[in-house]
Amino acid sequence: MQLTDLEMIARVALAAALGAGLGVEREVQHKTAGLRTHTLVSAGAALFAVAGASVSADGTDLTRVAAQVVTGIGFIGAGGMIRTGFTMTGITTAATLWFAAALGVAAGFGLYWVAAASLAIALIAMLGFAPIRVHMRRGSVRPLRIEYRVGHGTLTPLFESINAIGARVHRISIVEEEGKRQLNCEIVGIGSEAMDGIIASLRSRDEVIAVESTIS
Repeated sequence: MQLTDLEMIARVALAAALGAGLGVEREVQHKTAGLRTHTLVSAGAALFAVAGASVSADGTDLTRVAAQVVTGIGFIGAGGMIRTGFTMTGITTAATLWFAAALGVAAGFGLYWVAAASLAIALIAMLGFAPIRVHMRRGSVRPLRIEYRVGHGTLTPLFESINAIGARVHRISIVEEEGKRQLNCEIVGIGSEAMDGIIASLRSRDEVIAVESTIS
């Protein structure tokens, strides 16, 4: 069935509105990709979809259109991720961009209710899971001991990485002797995977003598 220009414009507009729904949450959180980016990604994906649908009578495989959108959005999502010190941030934003493209494709193919329901599910996951995530992180405390040679800026990237993942440093004590320094602290709200990554990065630094951490 050939779509009219008005129908195609309506689908792109709906996709833009759905993408904006995701973008508002990211904008409030002051993320790298916010309202404008998510709106454009979703509307652009819908435009690809309706353009493909308009020529489907000529034998175009619409699944190929969707596949190319998914491939293309990967580059934009990668641009939303930032490496800070020892950790990578922006993964959730990359996921919301990918989801915004999916909403656009669904709207572009005329799956209006599916797209709207999917946006509701995504917002429930992003907003409703936030308090649960905070509660789970509060129960995670990891002591950390680092022995290193002074003068190499070891602690700055460490603290930046901890702050980037939403964890906090408590009970810091530092002892310095003969050009060496030992830091003892507790990191609150950090998962095992993130902690392992920080420890591995610390151990790879030339000035670090020893790193120890055990689950509390």
